Amino acid sequence: MKDVIISDLSQCQPVHRLDRDYRHGTWRLIDYETEEFAGTMIYSGPSMDSEPLTLPLNCDGYHAIYVGVHYPGQFGDAHVRLRLTDDPAYTLVRAETQSGKDLSGIPPELRWSHTTKSFSDYQVSEAFWKVADLTGANLIISRFNEGGRGGSYGEMYSSLVYVRLVPLSEAEMNEYRQELPRRDTKRLIAMNDAGIFSELRTKEDIWAQFEPYRDSDVDIMLWATFKGENCTYRSRIGRALTDSNNPFDRFAAHERWDVTLKKLEEQGIDFMTEVAQAAHALGIRIFPSLRLQGPKAVPLEMEKGSFYERHPEFRCKDKHGRGIAHLSLAFPEVRRLWISLLCEALEYGFDGVHVIFCRSQPFVLYETPVIQRFREEYGEDPRECPDDDPRFWRVLSTFVTQFARELKAAVDTMSKKMGRKLEIAYNITSTMESRLRAPGIDPASRPEVVGGTGKYNLSEVMQSNMVWGVDVEALVKEGLVDYLMPHPTFAMNAAEWIQPMVDLIKNTPVKLYPDLYPRRQPPAASLYSAQTLYELGCDGLTLWDTYSRVFRISEWAMMKRLGHQDALKYWREDGKGDEYFRVLNFKWIGDRSGDPRYYQTNG
Repeated sequence: MKDVIISDLSQCQPVHRLDRDYRHGTWRLIDYETEEFAGTMIYSGPSMDSEPLTLPLNCDGYHAIYVGVHYPGQFGDAHVRLRLTDDPAYTLVRAETQSGKDLSGIPPELRWSHTTKSFSDYQVSEAFWKVADLTGANLIISRFNEGGRGGSYGEMYSSLVYVRLVPLSEAEMNEYRQELPRRDTKRLIAMNDAGIFSELRTKEDIWAQFEPYRDSDVDIMLWATFKGENCTYRSRIGRALTDSNNPFDRFAAHERWDVTLKKLEEQGIDFMTEVAQAAHALGIRIFPSLRLQGPKAVPLEMEKGSFYERHPEFRCKDKHGRGIAHLSLAFPEVRRLWISLLCEALEYGFDGVHVIFCRSQPFVLYETPVIQRFREEYGEDPRECPDDDPRFWRVLSTFVTQFARELKAAVDTMSKKMGRKLEIAYNITSTMESRLRAPGIDPASRPEVVGGTGKYNLSEVMQSNMVWGVDVEALVKEGLVDYLMPHPTFAMNAAEWIQPMVDLIKNTPVKLYPDLYPRRQPPAASLYSAQTLYELGCDGLTLWDTYSRVFRISEWAMMKRLGHQDALKYWREDGKGDEYFRVLNFKWIGDRSGDPRYYQTNG
């Protein structure tokens, strides 16, 4: 059976949405020839408002689908949205570019998998999308014509060069069936950050956030719901969403969720209800995610009407009594605020809660309750002690652990109210050392390294959390957590620090799901990373910022299968996924040669 290559996209319908020139509402047709075949690609750009196209596939049975996209280097990234006729929502496709930081934690023998992904604007990138039964199916091609106030997709170019369809033999179909998720492979936790919400305008946009997880090993979605008091829905408790154009209010200047919600509400769509329904339709549990952050740095710090603004007495303080831009867990009022927000989100049908302890530190510092407790315990003033005094960390941890206890009690109450078990997940810091040694960071430039008296070991995971008052041992021993997710986790050095975590959860109900880094990993690298972490004793994997992983479709095609713990070794041996991405050179494109020496020399 031969591959079917559809390279002439002038076949797309309706024809009045195609043009050889720039015409508003259309896609531009551009002729080309690659090393293997010739054809006609489609292109759209900002403000063209190009309407969706339908490409007849004229195929029967199951095929592997590969798509070729051209990314114009002079204009940065590009996007295209693809959907088969019966898909509930589109899949977003973007460039699978690589950078030096993507090599962090990847052994030298696998670096080829990254370097072979380089491409330029005189080339076309082909990526594996998925396997599907194409009987009676067409391909629907679209783009974002409208975007949010942040980095907008609407300002990007869009293209599709060709589609390659590979018919599957019976043996290949059997192999594909083995890759589908089972109960024992649902070992992945995904996290969607809230920055994407500025692009949502329709029900399909919401469901498109979940479509890549269809037939995947993802069990839980951590849904970014709270950036501090700023909520992604109409909360009765959190800060009211602003429709102000105040450029110093970060949620008005970008990430403008009020615009998103109004667009959806005009269509009778309740955002949170729709989100929960979309997740559950795919068999995915969903947890609202809380980032314990305060306002951003000056001048983007204005949050009118917030609890933070109304109650300066509840803010963290440094040794000199100066305010820190965080609310302190030392105060019962602050703990109640965060817990009540999470419980409010649970009312929409969510399945548990998630709190981020690997960002937005400190959670408690030199506030009056802390000073008083330290004096009661040690007869000293903590402000006169070194910053890295372990006694101070222990006192901080009493307040953070109290927050965890109160959250556990509230979640248990909600479980009884809703008639089902609700779970708790925490992101914690892997090791401070692993963060300080991230690519591009000079450890010697960081005060966490050069300051203090050296009483703690930066490479030790428990202490790296305890410095912020997060007593991981207490969380586990008191049964206050169901999922522990150390962030970030680079497989190549995880053996240096993760064993205490594995030992801590042994013979407990707690599951260890390290946060797989770097985010961008071709199949050979992600298979290595996952196999390594499982062999170290981890129960599953967390994928931070999954929304930025899924549109790298050839990588996601493998990453979504990483719950197949027992198959990883054999997939690595077989080089599975090595063919998911390739680059073809243009012999010519449009009116010019594809010779890289001459293609674009204007700077």
